[in-house]
Order: sequence, then C-alpha cells, then structure tokens
Amino acid sequence: MAASAPATKRRSLFVVLGALASLWAFSCTEQIEVGRDLADNAGTGGAPLNTGGANGGKAGAPAHACQPAACKGKVYQCGDCLDNDGDHLADSDDPECTGPCDNSEDSYYGGIPGQNNAPCRQDCYFDQDTGSGDDHCYWSHECDPRSLTPDFPPSGDSQCAYDPNSKIPGTEASCQQLSEGQESTCLATCLPLTPNGCDCFGCCELPAQSGNYVWLGSATQNVGTCNADNVSDPSACHPCTPVRSCLNPCEACEVCVGRSAPPADCTSNNPPRCPAGVAACGQVGEPDCDPGYYCITGCCMAAPR
Repeated sequence: MAASAPATKRRSLFVVLGALASLWAFSCTEQIEVGRDLADNAGTGGAPLNTGGANGGKAGAPAHACQPAACKGKVYQCGDCLDNDGDHLADSDDPECTGPCDNSEDSYYGGIPGQNNAPCRQDCYFDQDTGSGDDHCYWSHECDPRSLTPDFPPSGDSQCAYDPNSKIPGTEASCQQLSEGQESTCLATCLPLTPNGCDCFGCCELPAQSGNYVWLGSATQNVGTCNADNVSDPSACHPCTPVRSCLNPCEACEVCVGRSAPPADCTSNNPPRCPAGVAACGQVGEPDCDPGYYCITGCCMAAPR
C-alpha cells in the first residue's frame, strides 16, 4: 500500500538530517594545514591542487581544507590558498614556494616588499623584511668570491664586485668572520625559516645534493628568473657561494628544495627527518601542520608572527 503524504515527508526529512549529520561529523574531523589548498577550481580548471611539490606535496593524497598562512600578518601568494601560477599546485605544495613570506609561485624569487632593496647588502631571505637587519643576519654580495666581471653573480650588479674587505652596514665583522659565524639572533630567527639546502640569504643547492648553489633572488627588473625548471641555467639562476655559518644543508634523507621526498633507499633506521619536537609533514600518511605553522621542506615550522 502506498504511504501517506505526511509519512513520506517525514522519511525524507530524516534522510536529509542524517546526511547533514554525516557531513558535519566529517567536517569536524578534517585536519587543516596552514597553506594547503582544497582541490577546487582556484585558477586550475577544477584539477586537484594537492598532487605533489618540492616542499612536501602528497602525491595522490586526498584534498585538504585550506587556511591562509600569514607572514607577520600579511598573506602572500605562497599562503593565500590559491594556485597563482596555474600548475595545479599551490602554497606549500608548489615547488617554488619556500615559505609563507614568498609572494611568487612561478619562481623562487620572494617578491615581497623590502626584499633586497639595498644594493649588495643581504638580510634573511625567508622572513618578512629582508632589508631591515632587525634579525641581525649580515652579508653582502661583495663578500661572494663569485661576484666578478662580466656578470657579477649572484646580484648581477657591478656595484657588488667582490671585495673581501667590504664594510657591511650594521656590523663591524669582516666577510670572513660573517662566513664563519652569524649572530645568535640570526640563527634563532632566520634559520628555522630556511629550507633544507639553503643558507639564510637565499643561496640554495639546486638540484639537491648536486654541489651547485644558485641564488633564489635572481631576477630581471624585479621579476624572478630562477625556477624549478632552469636551475642549471646560470643566466636564470645566478651562481652563489653559500654562507656556511648560516647554512641548513640538505642531508641524505631529508626533503629539500628541489627534492619533494626522501630518497627511496631511506628507511626508518635513518636519522629523524625533522629536529626533535618538530612535526614532519608533506608525505603520504603524515598529519597536517597546526594553524600558525607552514610545511617547509617536510617539517612544520612556525610562520613569522
């Protein structure tokens, strides 16, 4: 016998309420990673965004909810939950994103206000104000023995010709002294933001463990030229000499700039991928970072506040 209209409506209502309850339960258990994107159509034509990347993309992993990652209160391209360069990867999954203080997804160039705005003089490349000196990181491209005619890498500026006796504003230390030791404030504030394979000033080993170091700040008229596809082209990715006193080396079994996962021969018997007390992230099966943190080369690091 056909059910009466009121009974049919009641059953329909129960079905709808049940579906809503299931959706609510799923939403409340979803983990959120700072800087990781939903697989939606944010500039990608509907293609999934989380399909792998140099900073820990999870190949084949399910979509993640996204919470924008701020850099000292400002949100840039590498923390805005958008696939700005249309490569189906965004934020911490994009190979050219080195942290939340990065305003360019299509190159390694940071592109944030105040970055490299003083000729030759360098400050922490990966924080919010690379020209201010407030973190007591000191370096100059005049100290780089590769800064020779005709191209003067890494800056490309003849003002920055190699001079081992160069005087760097803000410090009395010589080039050699700075190469051998940066201040403790610099190491405490900048080094945690520095991806594996890079020094504090954006000189990074690319490809990973190749011994070839290039400057992420390479640019022409303030447009970044160095990206994941041309790291072997010195005209696009300018050679540089890493500052050993502020270098976060790419270890054998780490995720590094230019390397999205540890090598296949790494096992659980190898040293931990991240420092003690720092959560690993970015690989299949690993939990997402807590809000206020960003997945930098496989480890959850606190974003500048």
